[in-house]
Amino acid sequence: MSSYYGDGARSAPAWDTLDGGYDDETIDQSEYQFENRDHILFAIDGSESMHKPMPDERNAAGVIRGKSALHQALEAVVRSERGKVITGPADSVGLLIYNLDPDKVPVSPHGTYKPGTYVVQAVRQINPSDIKRLVKLLQTANEQYDKQEDNDEPTVEPPILRKTFPPCAPKNELNLADVLSTCNFLFRDGGTKLVGSKRVLIVTDNDDPPGSENRAPARTVCSDLEAYGVSINPFFINRPGHKFDPNTYWNDILGRDTRDDIADQAADGLEMLSDMMCDLIVRQAPKRKQFSIPLKFGGRDGDIVIGVSGYSLVAEQKKGTPKLVRMRGQTVEEVAIKTVYTSAETGADLAENQITSAFQFGDEAKIKNVLEPNWWESDEHQKQQEIYAEELLKLEKARIDRGEDGDEEMEDAKPANTVSDGSRPRVVARTRLQFSDSEIKEFRSLGIEPQIKILGFQSPDNLRMEDNVKHSFFVYPEENAYIGSTRTFAALLKSCVKLDRHALALCRFRINSTPEMCVLIPQEETFTKEGAQDDPPGFHVIVLPFIDDIRDPPKAYTDNLTSTDDQTKEMERLMRKLRFKSRKYLSDAYPNPALAYHQEQLQALAFDEDFDTEQFDDRALPKYKGIHTAAGSIMTKWKQLIDDDERSRIVIATKGGTKRAVVEVDKDDLADIEGAYKKGSLDKLKVQELKDYAKYHKISLVNRSKKADIIDAIQDHLDSAPAASGTKKSKA
Repeated sequence: MSSYYGDGARSAPAWDTLDGGYDDETIDQSEYQFENRDHILFAIDGSESMHKPMPDERNAAGVIRGKSALHQALEAVVRSERGKVITGPADSVGLLIYNLDPDKVPVSPHGTYKPGTYVVQAVRQINPSDIKRLVKLLQTANEQYDKQEDNDEPTVEPPILRKTFPPCAPKNELNLADVLSTCNFLFRDGGTKLVGSKRVLIVTDNDDPPGSENRAPARTVCSDLEAYGVSINPFFINRPGHKFDPNTYWNDILGRDTRDDIADQAADGLEMLSDMMCDLIVRQAPKRKQFSIPLKFGGRDGDIVIGVSGYSLVAEQKKGTPKLVRMRGQTVEEVAIKTVYTSAETGADLAENQITSAFQFGDEAKIKNVLEPNWWESDEHQKQQEIYAEELLKLEKARIDRGEDGDEEMEDAKPANTVSDGSRPRVVARTRLQFSDSEIKEFRSLGIEPQIKILGFQSPDNLRMEDNVKHSFFVYPEENAYIGSTRTFAALLKSCVKLDRHALALCRFRINSTPEMCVLIPQEETFTKEGAQDDPPGFHVIVLPFIDDIRDPPKAYTDNLTSTDDQTKEMERLMRKLRFKSRKYLSDAYPNPALAYHQEQLQALAFDEDFDTEQFDDRALPKYKGIHTAAGSIMTKWKQLIDDDERSRIVIATKGGTKRAVVEVDKDDLADIEGAYKKGSLDKLKVQELKDYAKYHKISLVNRSKKADIIDAIQDHLDSAPAASGTKKSKA
């Protein structure tokens, strides 16, 4: 399983740079946390060249109008924001257009910064109102595109874009230092709530902007952004007849190595931006640190101690937890949840110090009330009970000495589980065992601190596939608590790989978790052909089941029937025909249809759009037409082999709905179907009798579950049989 895909081994992030984990037993990965928030500021060049439409293209359908670079960049922003409404509702997106005419550009509602810049959206949490305005602008631009006639005339830019974002004269274009300073101001105005990843995405087609003579101010502002935790990602666009050269100016300002820019020079910035937007809108579960605990090994009690961190490589995607709200007219108010415990007997509200944990155990049990001790549980009562027990012993001894049965004395004696308050005896029954919170925690932990303690090493031959019952963790060294953990961890990993051994360990991952037996399977570091890290070095921690977790097979379980050689060969041919072209399943290409359906409904509701359920694209649906085209003949032949196999006549007969037995249909056991057919009384037979007859004579009952449909199939079979000619047909 690959944990990271990058453009080189140097760009692979360290595991210990990921965000902190939780101490909870159950970790909710359906919501973005502060450490996983993404804050993006689009800085798009609005100069004259960015307004010029791209060359038109022709195909069999007609002319494809070329859109301007500014138009395509704005469409990428809309796609990103629409996707983040669902995938990252806590993320922030901002939009800045620069190199505009300061005399014609309208005043931005988000404030005025450098002349020649226009803040379309401030860097703040995304909301549908901002996106709707931008969507309406692009819809108007597309309508103006469509109104242009389908002729040889070149495409003209929609007037709405030039009116909304009027470009400045080439001599008045801004210095890059002023643009980056505006970006810095927008991030700082966002405040401390912008915690997480912060990026500036610059989209431009000018490889030699103003300021080439004095580049020091631009370098200084870049350093300030980097110190503030903001990264700069440029997207360079090729003009018609001119290829963008980043070495002229941008690589020097951004401090980029020219050797790392080969891939960027080969691709166009708009294509790279479109690909990046697709990655942004795909919902990815972040790899979050689940625990940081010591790992002990060596000696009897673990003489060697190092620090490790655990990560979850597999997480279930969920719709997220909805919030409880109350409708008040045109507004929606979130409801505050408050939990109050009440007494089952009196109904009075109870404070936290009046509540403790209790467990049922048997019919009666003597316990101590740790909150409100009763008199019969006090030391005084215990002394009286001891005195009372001594008196009972004296009475019993005196009875034995006198040779009497002592029934009268025993009738006067009080039971051991009763007390007297001066009026009448009262029975004290205890049906629950109470424990304090500290005792409950001790029961769960068994006195074991959170740790991974290696008990020994063994061969992988001792592992079974069915022992893997939970998602595994991946552990990696951490130097925060124990210096030298990385070096010791590397030596342990290298030894396990060299000797082909895995470790058996007792693990307790978090404070609220229980101890579990696990195996640590080593994994070496691997790289792709391009030199990027494919698999990181570390241990996969597999949680082993306890004996209580292993169930016996069902009582009615029977072994599967083994296929013949011909059936196996045909199935192999079928599987080869239906394999993926990439030879592996790509999860990103097949989103969860239930989640995608839910997210598209939320998007349509947020943007006041109509949601057409028939237009929903379920990529997980099988492509039946393509499947039958590629392997239809093979499936037909394989099915024929199954039908010709005599073992296919074996059916499961039920009796009383509880026991199941494997029986074979015998001709002598079949009902007189043909006789009933001649009499026209097939409808009086039982459904199972009709099915047995159809099974024996290989009558297909596909999509025929009702009795009338089964009778129709049998009638068609008897009608076509030579012996049935001239006989009477039954009425279904």
